[in-house]
Amino acid sequence: MKISKKHYYIAVTCVLASLFLLSCSSSTKIPAKGEFFGITVETTVDSEFARYYLETYLQDKGRDQALFARIDLLHKQTASLPNREVLKRISQEFSVDFASLFFASELLSNECNLELNQSFSHYLANDIEVETDISSYLLLFVPGWDYAENGPHTGADFAQPRILAQDFGIENYLVEIPPTGSVSENAAYLAAEIRRHGRSGKKILIAGASSAGPAIHLALGEKLRPEELRTVKAWLNLGGILQGSPLIDFLQRKPQRWLFNFVMWFKGWDDEAISSMGVVPSRERFERLRVNADIFTLNYIGIPLSGQLSKYSWDKYPLLKADGPNDGLTLVADVVAPNSFTVVALGSDHFFAEDPRINEKTVALMKLIITYLENDITSECSPPMLRSLRSLRVGDGPLWVSRQDRVFA
Repeated sequence: MKISKKHYYIAVTCVLASLFLLSCSSSTKIPAKGEFFGITVETTVDSEFARYYLETYLQDKGRDQALFARIDLLHKQTASLPNREVLKRISQEFSVDFASLFFASELLSNECNLELNQSFSHYLANDIEVETDISSYLLLFVPGWDYAENGPHTGADFAQPRILAQDFGIENYLVEIPPTGSVSENAAYLAAEIRRHGRSGKKILIAGASSAGPAIHLALGEKLRPEELRTVKAWLNLGGILQGSPLIDFLQRKPQRWLFNFVMWFKGWDDEAISSMGVVPSRERFERLRVNADIFTLNYIGIPLSGQLSKYSWDKYPLLKADGPNDGLTLVADVVAPNSFTVVALGSDHFFAEDPRINEKTVALMKLIITYLENDITSECSPPMLRSLRSLRVGDGPLWVSRQDRVFA
């Protein structure tokens, strides 16, 4: 049976409409404006707590106020980078936007992260030349989901960054993974390409976004032997869904499941491939993988506030809101790769193609990585660890979090 594109788009519209109706709830929109680590933020937020955090706390005002002291204590008791459980409970105590700002602040409280973010801004504002032999490097772009069909619209095919990287002078290749393959399939394909390019003797940099993230993580953590990893020097993780997308789990539940099944059938997507990016298998995979600490890993994480959502995330963000800060596809804490540093993109969500400067930002990030590698800056830094806290006191009572003794990121 053949179905026209018209009928397909009608079905997709029904899916989106059902998602919207299921996620609809009255949302608070409070105007807020403040400086966030040198960047002016002007938007709407979901609570007075979030407005106070942006307009008062971050500006170091109101030290005599009880709420200031309460937030200050929360930061002091957060001995390591808060994970999704901590952020969820902070969201419940305050609000999701508050927790998003809190998480972004915690990321930048790490001195190395802060310096890296400042350097990135400098690279982006100026046409910085990298003073090294670029020909000694090789860049592998790992594309996102269904890049063959949707790449021109979503940027998943890295077409523009590849051109800019070529202009910059760095040899680069698109790793032509199966466009809708599972995490395991894509990891195996990437591992083979790393072995092949590794024979060139060049220093390999890997960049991947969204669904490419878990495949890169699996390839580096499990699919390659130590000697095969010697040429891999860095991984740029652009919003990778390393611990899965709760949205996939939502779509696989009734009643929306039957509509999603139709979309998968029409698009020719494999159910196993989709499921491999769900929360349960992704979190199990994430916890068992170990990546060589010598590989410099840099995250680029979009952290949107509720008033900053793009046209691609506004209907998905509410579906994940109950779990805390998210980018419209995954929880922001779950984007953080193991033993990594982070550039914070406050105001961006998961769909980076909506950022008119994302292509030049990608190249600026690669230049920054090469500079850090050439000057061995990473050896002087300690990345912030993502750890589950045994207890965290917020307000009048303890905010209990499931006990985890080991660092799992």
